[in-house]
This record gives sequence, structure tokens and C-alpha cells, in this order.
Amino acid sequence: MSSALATDYVTESNLTGFQLPKGALELTDDDFPDEMVSLLEDVAQGMNGKCQYHELLVWDGGNVDSLAEALVARIPSTFTFKELEAGAIDKNSNYEEFSLTSSKVWYAAVWMDSPENVLLGWCSVVKK
Repeated sequence: MSSALATDYVTESNLTGFQLPKGALELTDDDFPDEMVSLLEDVAQGMNGKCQYHELLVWDGGNVDSLAEALVARIPSTFTFKELEAGAIDKNSNYEEFSLTSSKVWYAAVWMDSPENVLLGWCSVVKK
């Protein structure tokens, strides 16, 4: 279970407006881990930009693959998904850094999953 405090269950991202898979908890800004902010800033920098606004979502438990598929299915077709980096954190946990871009907006994102939960941090990217 996440140690951060949630504001509430959400069905739609306040940042992107995308519909979210069931069970998403939005974390408060105060509970946004510095490490996640740094990772998002790195992803945004790789996109030749910087983060403007952040959002962190958590899903406790559940099937990681089903959750990932449900999230991807809800991304509007006007966005291009690009995996930037992926790997293992440890034997039970993985991460993926990716971008979502359209002609009007860019998002940098970091997905981390473990048997306990899934974290999705993303930010809107503005050009430097």
C-alpha cells in the first residue's frame, strides 16, 4: 500500500483529461515523491522541454498487465505513444518512461509497478 496520502479516487486525469482505469487514487502535491519529480524532469528534458504541471496516480494491487492495457486503450488516438526507456527496478518491480504527444500538447510519464501497487506520474511538457 502506498505511504502517500490520496486526495480521492478519480475516474479522469485532472492533468490530461484521459479516462482512467477503475481504482485510481490521485496523490496530493505534498506527497509527490521528489524522486518521481526528478524522473519526470529527466524525461521532459529528453523531449527538449521541462515539466509544467504534475500529477501522480496510484492503483493498489490488481493485475498490472490488465491495468496497463486499460490505460493505453483510453489514450485518445490523437496522441502518439513513445516508449523511451524500460527496465527492472528489482525482481518484482518494473518501470517504463514514455511520452505522449499530440499537435497541441506533450506529456512526459513514468510508470512503476510492483506486486503492491502501480504508480503513474506524468507532467505537461513545455519547450525550453
